[in-house]
Amino acid sequence: MLPTLFLVLGALFFWLVFRAYVSQEIQGRGWGFSTRTYQRESQPVWYWVTFASYLVCAAWATAFGVLAALRLLNPK
Repeated sequence: MLPTLFLVLGALFFWLVFRAYVSQEIQGRGWGFSTRTYQRESQPVWYWVTFASYLVCAAWATAFGVLAALRLLNPK
């Protein structure tokens, strides 16, 4: 269950990064239900900060998912 959750989160964040790269817009999620859209040309700093944050979350979630799956397959 835990590996699946992390791998789904990793896939979700990779999808957000891919969509941001293709469309050159990224949605930043705020507290609660608020969202902000940053464009690559008009707000490059916030775009790249959000892009990098999503990329880090995708990498960590995928790594945790793979490690948890390996742990389930090979218990000590």
